[in-house]
Amino acid sequence: MATLRRLLCGALAALSMLGFAGGADAQAVNLKLGHILPADSPDHRAFVFMGDRIKALTNGEVTLQIFPASQLGAVNVMMEGLQAGSLDMMVELLEFWGNADKRFGVFGVPYLFRDRAHFVNYLKSPGFKKMADELGASRNLVFFGDATEWQFRSDRTLLSKKPIFSPADLAGVKLRMFQARVPVLTWQTLGTNTVIIPWGEVYTALATGTIEAVTARVEAHYATKQTEVAKYMTVTEEYYQTYLPVMSKRTYDRLKPEHRAAVVKAASEAGAEFMRLSAEATETYQARVKSEHGVSIIYPPLGPWKAAVQPIQGKFEEEGIIPKGMLAEIAAIKSN
Repeated sequence: MATLRRLLCGALAALSMLGFAGGADAQAVNLKLGHILPADSPDHRAFVFMGDRIKALTNGEVTLQIFPASQLGAVNVMMEGLQAGSLDMMVELLEFWGNADKRFGVFGVPYLFRDRAHFVNYLKSPGFKKMADELGASRNLVFFGDATEWQFRSDRTLLSKKPIFSPADLAGVKLRMFQARVPVLTWQTLGTNTVIIPWGEVYTALATGTIEAVTARVEAHYATKQTEVAKYMTVTEEYYQTYLPVMSKRTYDRLKPEHRAAVVKAASEAGAEFMRLSAEATETYQARVKSEHGVSIIYPPLGPWKAAVQPIQGKFEEEGIIPKGMLAEIAAIKSN
């Protein structure tokens, strides 16, 4: 009997050394999160912050492994993985869900929201919660975060080779655009001559005069060196952008209730960190494009821009790009 006990104890010790015994290590859950941005971006840094908080709040029982720079594929590939359960989490822009649910297309309609307060109030509305819940249910997902806590604090801009103050200055300007009905029609309505060019070719196109302007955020213009060849940046604020944390329902269902609560809390804290980091990055990159490349930053009155595109907003409902009734629903939301 003593010999048997010694053999059993030895076997258990060996299993423990190999990590098969019970205890905290056996209960640990490793979650995977993928995104498309580089590891030095405010986004990635906020995701790392979230992982640190998840680990701390769960005493190491839940960890977050982050894959930046499209290591797990393009956004649509990762979305498919999320639905299948092979990827656990994403934190992605609302407008990227427009292919899965047309209602999310409203987040790419320029000047639909009167101001940021109007945008935030819509994100807090029952209508938005309903569409997020319904998209989640249809795609085996759980949107567990708060989109108001993950707002980009960097506005959309128009980088151009001549100063642009109003839509009147856009007449005939050759503007780089991607192939999508909403932005193409919008910028054509504002007076530009849109030219479809891949993002990777924008620098050369600006340098050679194939195009004269391009839209993005300041950090994207700087990172691709576009500000070396175009010296005017107009802050257009054509739409506001925000992330929304989402989890595979398979992952969500296997987490303990206390672990779910910890992930939600960590996501909230990380959202605040992201907004701080993105605001900080905006200031940094604005300073860089001015000091390093001599770029002038223009803050025009946006009233004429909003007035110019308002007549075409109804077309997006007429053409079925966004569901009918959504424009009226959003217009009815009050600003603070």
